[in-house]
Parts: sequence; C-alpha cells; structure tokens
Amino acid sequence: MKIKVKRLLTIYTTLLLVLIIPGKEIFAGAWTQKKGTGYYKADFRYLGGNKIYDSNGDKIAIPDFKDITVGVFGSYGVTDDFTLMLNAAVFKSVKLDTSTVALGFKNEVSGFGDILVGGKYKLAKFGQSFMSGKLLINLPTGESSPDGGLWTGSGDYHQTLGLEYGYSLWPIPGYLNAGVTYTNRTQGFSDEFRYGIEAGYTIIQNLSLVVRFHGQVSMKNGDENVKGGFGVFSNNQQYIAYNAELAYKFTNSFGVKGYYESGGAGKNIISAPVINVGIFFTN
Repeated sequence: MKIKVKRLLTIYTTLLLVLIIPGKEIFAGAWTQKKGTGYYKADFRYLGGNKIYDSNGDKIAIPDFKDITVGVFGSYGVTDDFTLMLNAAVFKSVKLDTSTVALGFKNEVSGFGDILVGGKYKLAKFGQSFMSGKLLINLPTGESSPDGGLWTGSGDYHQTLGLEYGYSLWPIPGYLNAGVTYTNRTQGFSDEFRYGIEAGYTIIQNLSLVVRFHGQVSMKNGDENVKGGFGVFSNNQQYIAYNAELAYKFTNSFGVKGYYESGGAGKNIISAPVINVGIFFTN
C-alpha cells in the first residue's frame, strides 16, 4: 500500500511539473468559485444500447441494456482559492433484458449510487490563464455485488488527483480547457488515467455551447480476476468519447442544460449514446 501511494504522489508531481510549462494545452474547469458563491445542478442521464466492447475492443451483441441515473452536483467557494464539491447519484436503475437464469444474477437493480466528494485549489493565475489542482474521494454507497453483475456503484473506495488549466478568450465570449486525472483504485481494480479537453462559447446572451473530448485508460495493475459491474463499472475499462452541450439561462441564477455523448472506441464498456438533461442554480 505504501508503494502504491508513493507511486501515485510521484505521478501527480510529474504531471504538475510538466503541465506548468507555458505553451501547453489549456486545462478544463480550472476556475474556483468566489468565496460564498455556489453552483448547484440536478440532472437526468439515460444510456441504452445492445452492443458492448469486450476486453479486446471488439463490439459484440448483448440483450438491451439500460442505465438511468438521477444525480445532484454542488460546488461552494470556501475561499476565493478553495472550492468544495459534491456529486451524488441519488437514484440509479440498471437493467439487462434477459432472464436471471441466463445471467446467473439479477437482471435489474436500482437504488442509491455512489457519492463523490472533494475539493479544488487554485495553484496559479497568470494573464488569462488559470491552473488548479483537485482531490476527489469516491464513497462506494451504491450496490456492488455480485462480481460481474449489474451494479449501481463502483464497488470500491478510491481517490482521484487531478490538474486543470483554463484559458479565457475574452473579449471573445469563450474559453478553452483541458485536464488530466489519476485514480488510485482499490479492491483489486486497476488504476485509471483520464484526460479531457473542452471549448465553450456564448452564442447569444443567454445561450452557450460547450464541446468536449475525453477518454480513460486503464493502467492494468489490478487483479485480472476482478470483473466489476457489467457494462458501466467494469474493471480495466477504457474509452474515447465526445459530446456537445447547450446551456440556456432564464435568469442570472437559473438555467437548463443538456448534452448528447457518443464514443469511438472502448474496452469492457457499453457501446451506446448518452443523453443528459438538467437544471442549474447559481448564487
């Protein structure tokens, strides 16, 4: 355990030294909340399909798979430099349209999902650029058994370290972002490296467009006998995905948003589009 923690800190330090060099890519979501202000969101996510990427990256047919999640997210500025964050799946339903005899486990589960808590800290600001670091902790409050069955949670307590860097295009009403994270998994799961870039632009006064490209790579350093949850919470999961999001503000503090996401490749993950709609509040 001490060796794994030491390795995780080494990776984080290396990323910090590399990405702080001027001229590198812009990193997503870097801006912290101003002290006493917050951003709060409730959303509905739907994922459904009848194909899955196997461990070799090949698509194979499966019975219809559906994953429905109702989630809440909140961030609050404790100081101008430090923001607290919480993300929770308050309800999750996962279903595979086949018999329990064929599966060997339940073909439908529902209930509370996992809770993600953490914080983001401003590391540097120079010109129109902003850099921050974050620590996220996943609390495995969702259903996560049996191995290889349908789950509503990840099945393990894990920690994520990340770096984000953002660049404002002002006076153009837009921004560029990118970020990297490293997740230290437990319970036999392999660690994960994630990356993402995004760009946002205010089309008209209250309507904004955000486009994103992101992916995940498994470090393949866990227990190969651990399968995890079928379709969404599998071990050694990899993917490349992209989405487009529209956000509309009815007032300065209330709005709606939604996105459509698809992907181009993966391993141990459902091949299906994702639709997400929600409302948000700010203060």
